[in-house]
Amino acid sequence: MKTKPLLAVIVVLAMAALGPGLCSGAESQEQATRGEDIKGNKVGVVEEVGPAGHQTIGIDENTLLEDSGKELPLRFSTLMTWDYQPEGDHPPPDKIQRLDGRTVHLTGFMFPLQEGKAIQYFCLLRTTQTCCYGPRPQYNQYVFVEMDKPTEFHRLDPISCVGTFKVEPSPQEGFIYRLEGESCETLSKR
Repeated sequence: MKTKPLLAVIVVLAMAALGPGLCSGAESQEQATRGEDIKGNKVGVVEEVGPAGHQTIGIDENTLLEDSGKELPLRFSTLMTWDYQPEGDHPPPDKIQRLDGRTVHLTGFMFPLQEGKAIQYFCLLRTTQTCCYGPRPQYNQYVFVEMDKPTEFHRLDPISCVGTFKVEPSPQEGFIYRLEGESCETLSKR
């Protein structure tokens, strides 16, 4: 798949609308709910309190089980090890660069880049904001996803996506990570 120029503008505008920074993992977290994926694996969802008391929810990555499938489990905690700065020339760490071109399995929250109940383009976020004025995530806290075909949109439900992971620092287009998505599964909540 090749990123369309119009989508690059949409990614930049959508992320700019989210504001100037997302909660880091170091901020306080407390258990909110638990969900199960399609295979019955338990997935923890945590409530986070960020800057100025802003509330978000995120995946408790400690509750994600390692899958013995052909996809490599990928975590946002790994992606966040690259402290990407658009004004610098800092290559990704080797452990991230080695992921380029690999088929991965990543769990997060959808942020749509188009309207409709079935979408083909979205950002997969480490956490989700509870209002439209939420802070903008850092580049290393989301992945731009281009699905082969449209998939059902779920705003507040965690989803797991499988696809080919690309390390493509393109801040002018609004992302540094991209996923050529093959499938997404919604994680059900109890």
